[in-house]
Parts: sequence; C-alpha cells; structure tokens
Amino acid sequence: MLKIIFVCSFLLITFISCQKNNSVEPFNYERDAPVWLKEKIDSMSTDHEYYGTKVYRYEWNKKFIYHIMIPISSCAYCELYDQSGSKTQITGDEMFSDFQRNRKNEMLVWEWRN
Repeated sequence: MLKIIFVCSFLLITFISCQKNNSVEPFNYERDAPVWLKEKIDSMSTDHEYYGTKVYRYEWNKKFIYHIMIPISSCAYCELYDQSGSKTQITGDEMFSDFQRNRKNEMLVWEWRN
C-alpha cells in the first residue's frame, strides 16, 4: 500500500511540474504589442473599412510575424509584418506552404468589436 501511495505521489508531482513548463502566458496587449502595431490598430479602429479585422501573432522562422486579417480584403496574406513593423511578402507557393506548415503559437492580438 505504501508503494502505491509513493508511486501515485511521484506521478502527480511529475505531472504538475510538466504542466507548469508547458504553459504559455497569455498575450498582454499593453506589454507585448510593439508601438508601431498599437499605432496601426488605433488608426484601424476608427476606420470602418477595417470592420471585422483581426490581428494575429505567429512565430515563424524564429521571429514574430503579425497578420492583419481584413475580412473584406481580396488578398488573404497581404498584411504580414515582422516584429519591427516591416511588411513581409509571401512570394511563391513554396514560401506560402512553409508559412502555413511552420507557423506556430497563434495568438489573437486584437479584433474589431462593436
């Protein structure tokens, strides 16, 4: 009986410690959004052409990429920016496939809400 309690305790402690290391802290807009992005979001939030827009952050090729998804736009990935605010172009099918396959840690940064 003592062995069972010991094994169960060990497994429980192991499980709890693994959970802490795998947790991802939620995105904090004030702390985590770059200044250029906050300025862009401020201008979009008053322009009705951006109604329904969402801004996502991904990790891709070891850097953050921000995707401004505008629902009324005819171009799905035209608004991609790197951490410094420089526009990133998806050129060709191979790059597009790589972005789709290898982006990770999708996080909603902002969305237009009424």
